[in-house]
Amino acid sequence: MNKKINSEIFGIALFLISTLFALFISFYLQAVPEIADESSGISFVFVLYYIIFIVIFTAAALYIVKKHAGVMKIVFLILVLYMIFLVASIIAGIVAVNLTEYYLIIGVITVFFAYMLIFRNEWYVTDAAGVIMISGAAGILGILLRPEIAITLLVVFAVYDYIAVYKTKHMVTLARAAVDNQFPLMFMLPSSKNLKMKDLTFENRGDQSIIMLGFGDMAIPEILIVSSFIYNPSHSILFAVLTLAGAIGALIFLFFSSRGKPAPGLPFINTGAIIGFLVAFSIIMI
Repeated sequence: MNKKINSEIFGIALFLISTLFALFISFYLQAVPEIADESSGISFVFVLYYIIFIVIFTAAALYIVKKHAGVMKIVFLILVLYMIFLVASIIAGIVAVNLTEYYLIIGVITVFFAYMLIFRNEWYVTDAAGVIMISGAAGILGILLRPEIAITLLVVFAVYDYIAVYKTKHMVTLARAAVDNQFPLMFMLPSSKNLKMKDLTFENRGDQSIIMLGFGDMAIPEILIVSSFIYNPSHSILFAVLTLAGAIGALIFLFFSSRGKPAPGLPFINTGAIIGFLVAFSIIMI
């Protein structure tokens, strides 16, 4: 039976779930003194270092994938599993009552996703791994970055994403490699539950009626949501809700304005998140 899925609603649900998970992670991590001390020392220079790292890493990935796609797939698998390991460590630290439970939780979660991603990977496995990965990344970076630095990061990455998709087009090349070689880099939002990863290519994605969204397209705006939640404790709910609402509104606009063609997600979603944040900031200033 070919069960249908509303791809857009599914994508919004993943964004909402990952954001709530990131907020949950940040709620517990913010009480760690070492993290609080680290956040006070981070400046705008971090944004420069981060974008330089992304550019260099992307260039290296594109160079390697042309001749050794299998090697690059292993690299991305390791990165995803490392983030899953970190998130599992955080969850284990919250719920475990002894060291045995702590290591058991970490081991079970990490090994399960390693097995599924390597031997049983399908779109729902990649999506589940992506939710855990970006929730951990957004939760940690959201605590470390003050809102003004997070906004700067969002603006810089929105510009970079626009250039990478429409000008240099290297992000399209990476997306093509990710889909054709099943790299765990993108959320798969199919219109049918029966979609098989082995049948999916970048070229036939339209025939398969699937929407694809990079992990970073959700992770980057979620950093601002978490940051605004953490650094405005007296208005945390207002900032989190409005920043999230702005991001989701922009995500909906992206879905319906760019369906069927490659489009940069961050210029849309980051702008929506920033507008939501500024609306919240304006409300508390009245």
